[in-house]
Amino acid sequence: MARLLRRTNLYLIGILVIMVILRQSIRLFSTKQSIINRNPVVIIGSGLAGLSAANQLINEFDTPVVILDKAANIGGNSIKASSGINGANTITQSKLDVIDTPTLFLEDTVKSARGKGIRSLMDVLTKESKGAVSWLQTEFGIKLDALAQLGGHSVPRTHRSTGNLPPGYEIVSTLSKRLQNKAQNDVDRLKIMLNTKVQDIKLDSRGAVQGVKYIDENGILQSIMTDSIIFATGGFGYSKEMLKRYAPHLIDLPTTNGKQTTGDGQIILEKLGANMLDMEQIQVHPTGFIDPADRQNNWKFLAAEALRGLGGILLNPSTGRRFTNELNTRDKVTKAIQEICPEKDNKAYLVMSEDLYQNYQSNMKFYMSKGLISKMSIKTFISNYKLPITTTDVVNDLINYSSKDAESDEFNRSLIINTFGSNITPDTEIYVGEITPVVHFTMGGATINEKAQVMNNENGVLATGLYAAGEVSGGVHGSNRLGGSSLLECVVFGRIAANEIGSRRT
Repeated sequence: MARLLRRTNLYLIGILVIMVILRQSIRLFSTKQSIINRNPVVIIGSGLAGLSAANQLINEFDTPVVILDKAANIGGNSIKASSGINGANTITQSKLDVIDTPTLFLEDTVKSARGKGIRSLMDVLTKESKGAVSWLQTEFGIKLDALAQLGGHSVPRTHRSTGNLPPGYEIVSTLSKRLQNKAQNDVDRLKIMLNTKVQDIKLDSRGAVQGVKYIDENGILQSIMTDSIIFATGGFGYSKEMLKRYAPHLIDLPTTNGKQTTGDGQIILEKLGANMLDMEQIQVHPTGFIDPADRQNNWKFLAAEALRGLGGILLNPSTGRRFTNELNTRDKVTKAIQEICPEKDNKAYLVMSEDLYQNYQSNMKFYMSKGLISKMSIKTFISNYKLPITTTDVVNDLINYSSKDAESDEFNRSLIINTFGSNITPDTEIYVGEITPVVHFTMGGATINEKAQVMNNENGVLATGLYAAGEVSGGVHGSNRLGGSSLLECVVFGRIAANEIGSRRT
């Protein structure tokens, strides 16, 4: 009996010891998890890529986030986007009887890329496009109920909302307001720190993200401990130094980029060892508005590609006649302007109809309020711009263009809509803007994989917890980006980065 009691006691003591060890292990694991989850995800940049990632992390994973941006305002260049966001096989397309597929969208994207970039990233971009548009519609109530067909696209797939707001402004302001409200009401879950310039990223001995160093708005060096960083810092189209390094032939062109677009993210990531891809592939947009009141300003307001997609045509100042397919890809339209139009001022006239005005009224009113588009009669247009062509010739040209279809157009334009009609006279009023090619978008950047992880030169992941989304990354567009795919890239890969981080932390 005594021996049995001793065995029982030893058995009970063993169980108690095991329970204590398990309890301690659980406590240590829980402490480690709480430390990880207490450290915020750091998002560098407040354009659409950063805003998409932040909203996804907070709404889907309840993850604390800190947004850092060197600018004084939220939005980056995304807020200026004026044509829309691409999506294939969307609800809007279905309602408007447009047949489209991710496969067709991919084919257009690959064709535009011309052998550059990474096809698997283009595949992700196009396959996730429907979900990206749907997310904006259902999660944020953005209508995106109108379509345009831009250059290089086989069908209308660039979404915008009917209403008074340009698409970039509408999307960015909606997503940023959601975050700003969160930041005010839950400071432990979200902080937005502007006028804050990132200096460096800290990695631990295993090559994992450990923290970020930055200069705060008071000029003091600070740091944040974190295991996850998303670079969403944009491109480098404003930086003369970066342009001189990668595309010196473009250094004298004007730009649509804001002053903050200086490639800070690319510089930091390259120093860390990121593989930099297609850095010399810089998109010159064919249509930046020339402001008649400030012609020499190096910064130009973008003339949205939707102006051409919805029916606008380009005229050569030296002849007063069309000279190219306005719906060609951006690089081809740019080349036509630079080779055919007068070399001295490198410009063309963008001419639009009353039907186009009615279709794109909110944007047209905005451009007109800025003095970038003017309404005038055909005879006034010829007189004011001193065109070497008669009024009769211009009237006949516009009637001839209006009577064509895509198959009979002499320049093989794929879509002819919102034309000038057949009842044109010298007194018929048209809308005119002066345009010139402008540095607009940098396709190159840090290479990422399908999970938005930053890659090194050996085709491996550079650092655990390091992601990039938007213009700071490379490989998504190749040598030429399709209009409407910049906002799409931001939403798709911003959300992917957030999902990867959220899943890893869960």
